[in-house]
Amino acid sequence: MDAAALAFALALEALDVPAWWRGYLVTRLIHPALHPVSLVYRAASPLAKPGGVGRGLAVLAAGLAVGLAPALLAHWAKPHLGLLGPLVEGYLLKLSFGVAHIVYPCGRDADLRRVAQQFVRRDLSSASGGHVRSACLEAAAESLVDSYVSPLMWYILLGLPGAWLQRAVNTLDGLVGFPRFGKAGAPAAYLDTALNYIPARLAALCILAVSNGWRPPLLAHRRRMASRNAGWPIAALASALGVVLEKPGSYSVGEGGLPTPLDVARGLSAVARAAAAFVLLTSPALLPPPAWSSSV
Repeated sequence: MDAAALAFALALEALDVPAWWRGYLVTRLIHPALHPVSLVYRAASPLAKPGGVGRGLAVLAAGLAVGLAPALLAHWAKPHLGLLGPLVEGYLLKLSFGVAHIVYPCGRDADLRRVAQQFVRRDLSSASGGHVRSACLEAAAESLVDSYVSPLMWYILLGLPGAWLQRAVNTLDGLVGFPRFGKAGAPAAYLDTALNYIPARLAALCILAVSNGWRPPLLAHRRRMASRNAGWPIAALASALGVVLEKPGSYSVGEGGLPTPLDVARGLSAVARAAAAFVLLTSPALLPPPAWSSSV
């Protein structure tokens, strides 16, 4: 991990306000077709068909080969780039994480149904307003794990390849990690669960840490969801807001009514503040090592 690269990436995240740039600053610097997530998706898509574990491993190998290539290349080239090294690494790191892409649209776009549909697979065309708002908050809570806490945690532990390992696996899980793919989705799904296991719980703790009036017993509602990880941040957010987050026919988490427009604003604010809280928790990683450690 490079503290300068991490600081640069976090600064880019803070600046990534679409209203300032007529779009997102970071993604406007690169063509969407060249974004590493897009490359992972396109590399694995031809193999994404129902099948056995062998096909699933092939999907995983193809996606990881493409997803890790930029990170490994940057790691190899960094010593030769001088002062540009941390900037290149920081930019590639920023491409692996972020919550602005969901917090801003859900909080500011008048057509919330259209926005929320971009983040969930269930059909929202005939969903009630409360269920549309629930879908948006659920997606924000999950994104805090998948798209922020997890890649940053793995970057701190394993450097840029760690961040892109998580991001590539999460992308592949979104591609084939569904029952209709049979066992072909198992490798990506299980590896995604393992990589996000600790981040999901850290994200839930961060949500609760920045919230007032949450009720700890409601965290038990996480067991109402099939996912071992997604239930944590969603239950934490429902508890913090005092609302029900619900996918009809599948799960209902929390107590109270479905979220109101005010609850959406409060929930997105909680997610943004939880992201900041995680940065504070990891801020020691930005500090230089103590003098005594270099002499050991």
